Amino acid sequence: MTAEPLFHRLPVEPDAGLPQVFRCPVGDTAFDFALYANFEDGEDDPPETLYDLAEWSRVPQPMDPELQPTPPGHLVLRVTGPGSGGPRVLFLGKLVPEPDLVHQAGPLALRLVEAVVARGNLNGGGHYGSRIVIGVARRWA
Repeated sequence: MTAEPLFHRLPVEPDAGLPQVFRCPVGDTAFDFALYANFEDGEDDPPETLYDLAEWSRVPQPMDPELQPTPPGHLVLRVTGPGSGGPRVLFLGKLVPEPDLVHQAGPLALRLVEAVVARGNLNGGGHYGSRIVIGVARRWA
């Protein structure tokens, strides 16, 4: 039986806004994380408008793909780690806000636990109520 990896919270600062970049040690290795949001609409929404990226997935999904609801946007994460020839990208992709879904990034496991993004934190900082929780764990020692 394989033990579940122990996830730790990445130091995302929602009030700092998106995009943001930070370095974080995981085990004995430091990794670079770049997080940004991609939103198509809502430019006219007030800054305190909150977009819960997981909310749309809780709505019953119709069988017809054209009728399925679409999220207001998504988070994209890039993880860079050390490689033999210099830094290399271990993960670049959308994060799906489902706590049980684990994304693999080389030696790391990633999990987007919560993603509530305020319009005011898209390309700007401030306390608007954004909540972003991403867990990271070592996949192997």
